[in-house]
Amino acid sequence: MREKHLIVCPYCSVGCRMYVETEDGYPVGIEYADDIPGIPNKGGKLCPKGNVAFQYAKSEDRLTKPLKKVAPGKFQEISWQEALDEVAGQINEIKEKHGPGALAFLGSEKCSVEDNYLIQKLARAMGSNNVEFAGRLCQSSNVLARTKILGSAPQTNPSDDVLKSDVVVLWGYNPAATNPVLFGQYIEKAILDNGAKFIAVDTVKTQSNKYANLYLQPYPGTDLAIILAMINYVVGNNLYDKDFVNKRVKGFGELAKTVKEYTPKWAEKMSGVSADLIEQAARIFATGGKVAVFANEGINQHINGTTAMMALTDLILITGNIGKEGVMSGVIPGAFNGMGASITGVNCAQLPGAVPVVDGEGRRRIERAWGLEIPDKPGLHYVAMFGAAYEGSVKGLYIMGQNPARSLPDSAFVEKALEKAEFVVVQDIFPTETTKYADIILPAAAWHEREGTAISSNRRVQWSFKAADAPGEAKPDWEIIVDVAKALGLGKYFYYSSTDDVLSEVNKVIPALKGATPQRLRDNVEGCMFPCPDEKSETPRLFLNGFPTPDGKANLIAPKYIPPGEVPDEEYPFWLSNFRLVGHFHTGTMSFRSKSLEDRWPERFVYINEQDARKLGVDDGDLVNIETRRNSLTARVEVTPHIKRGVVSMPWHWGFNLLTKDAVDDLSKIPGYKTAACKISKVGGDL
Repeated sequence: MREKHLIVCPYCSVGCRMYVETEDGYPVGIEYADDIPGIPNKGGKLCPKGNVAFQYAKSEDRLTKPLKKVAPGKFQEISWQEALDEVAGQINEIKEKHGPGALAFLGSEKCSVEDNYLIQKLARAMGSNNVEFAGRLCQSSNVLARTKILGSAPQTNPSDDVLKSDVVVLWGYNPAATNPVLFGQYIEKAILDNGAKFIAVDTVKTQSNKYANLYLQPYPGTDLAIILAMINYVVGNNLYDKDFVNKRVKGFGELAKTVKEYTPKWAEKMSGVSADLIEQAARIFATGGKVAVFANEGINQHINGTTAMMALTDLILITGNIGKEGVMSGVIPGAFNGMGASITGVNCAQLPGAVPVVDGEGRRRIERAWGLEIPDKPGLHYVAMFGAAYEGSVKGLYIMGQNPARSLPDSAFVEKALEKAEFVVVQDIFPTETTKYADIILPAAAWHEREGTAISSNRRVQWSFKAADAPGEAKPDWEIIVDVAKALGLGKYFYYSSTDDVLSEVNKVIPALKGATPQRLRDNVEGCMFPCPDEKSETPRLFLNGFPTPDGKANLIAPKYIPPGEVPDEEYPFWLSNFRLVGHFHTGTMSFRSKSLEDRWPERFVYINEQDARKLGVDDGDLVNIETRRNSLTARVEVTPHIKRGVVSMPWHWGFNLLTKDAVDDLSKIPGYKTAACKISKVGGDL
């Protein structure tokens, strides 16, 4: 019997929907969902990954039974009861001997709202705030910057508002590759059909910025200099929105004073972008009309990323491009439920609903709801967890749907940390570089093999229906966590028998999700836009009547220039950065197992400027060794005029983080993935 089941696409955070077609319970194809109001993939369009969104799940190496390590690199199948007994026994022993701080937990932006809510609750029930997910690695700088200034971080407006914008800015963002439906349905239409002016700022000239009226190409990690100079120009030429600043903003005087020294000429020396281009960009930003700003990892993932995002938020505010129709800015999570993982409290310093763990009143409210005590001090952030595991203070790691052995910087060090840990549990759908170091592996259901809630980057809360059964003995993540909690003796706090039970508790604990009930989401498949505080309301636009700050005003922060992280020198003369491909996703756990994607995007390569290629004596297709102070990788050369001389860039999917340094932004603790120094040499052989 042939049936179709509505799911949310399991890849990026745009929130596209599709029907998985099944025959006798087995997935056989995708049908476009073009009949649902509010979804982004109007007309049924999907990206290359979405078009084959269940293909990976059919891979022969799916995890289907619990596994126990019996020797390095060797595992044997065990029963679920044996696995649960082992996990509970080891975790309880570590807690008893070393305290709850010796335990660390990882949630996942690739898992549902319900899954993530339970993993962080499990951590807190065990007495640990050491709980994180990959949002720390890609968006934490933007989240922190906007929260400090505006009181809230998510995207401000519905995507349709981009079609009402007069200016589009892409800063360190290549949506044609990472969010193709958003790019094609909104950004491209705004530019090509509606005539919006287009400013692009990126180290690599990508497919996304081919239409740019102004293209600014800075050296990696120097974006902050450009933004400070744009503010300098806007303030110095009285181009700021005086009425908006006077009524809705504080701290303008200090900002104006601070940026006086950051002239466009100064920024040209720092960034390699001409002062004239910086001035033109500032003028268009301030006087071009309503501006939609999309800023992503190219600006976030630096040791000065938070400061750069503070400066960009300042620029948005002083030009009045917030709190009205036709503008856009905010966080763009990397995966389909990044916002859901964030809002449910998978954060070492925040509880569900973005309540700081140090907020006594907010913490006690959640303690009363749960019936247990929550630690009152922040835990370890993502990178620090593995430093602590290497040093020995973190003994046990519980990892759900993450691959830190490849997603964290300086991957070789992370592998050593995993090896040193006393006990590692990995809950996933496939073997990964991380499962090699697990003591117990728990097989999880893939996204279309379970039901649950996801929140898109545009704040749309949606229900995804189960389309097929998981293979073998694999279970939904939420169910595994409940089983583990019961084995740990925490059953009275983890009484759930369905996703509805979990989401109903989320509705009670997180006021802004009170109206996103299981019944509402099932009955109204277009979902609702967060915040949805009751079952009849949603919030398409934020900040229309003020900001969620004590006095309702935004608080400008006057940032000072911070140079980029590791920069070229005589021994390592090239800037090294990275980018993403439309055909692959994160560390490849899913996309590498989709044959049609692997056939089109089969291997690692490196962009090298034409002049640099001649100097190095390399041509298209040659193999080179890219070496940093941490490690080296071999890549195939792609000679291009679309990258600055002295800069090289690689897709990060194929182990790029073996090359990166573990330095983090002092404020957000985001790693500086986008800037490293390297040297290049031609090699023979093959990849």
